[in-house]
Amino acid sequence: MSKEKIEIEFRPIKKIVIFQTLELSMDELFKRMGLIARMGQPLALHWAEGMLFVYAPFHPECDVITEEAMEGNMYWGSVLFSPMPKYEPLKKIGGIEIPIIDQTPDPIMRQVAEWLKGRKEQ
Repeated sequence: MSKEKIEIEFRPIKKIVIFQTLELSMDELFKRMGLIARMGQPLALHWAEGMLFVYAPFHPECDVITEEAMEGNMYWGSVLFSPMPKYEPLKKIGGIEIPIIDQTPDPIMRQVAEWLKGRKEQ
């Protein structure tokens, strides 16, 4: 095992660009997530600040996006969201369990949730 010191660098996220948002009722959001889970896709919903949401990252094969990521810019293709005042760690839909991650400790996810609240009011 090498005893050489390595450099560790932290590059925080500076900006999240979201291309599409869609507010749904909580029932509709869970219905859609249940369909995705039935297709065998891994799935977890996020919760913070009274908002339930799921995002799809934007993954184009492009050097510009890679450079942007190195500068702290993250790109999300879409976000589906719904108000959910009280946190629940798990939701059962037709025999499928969908985990809900409490993102309260994550300041970035809390900011996303607050931003989504503002979108809801528009």
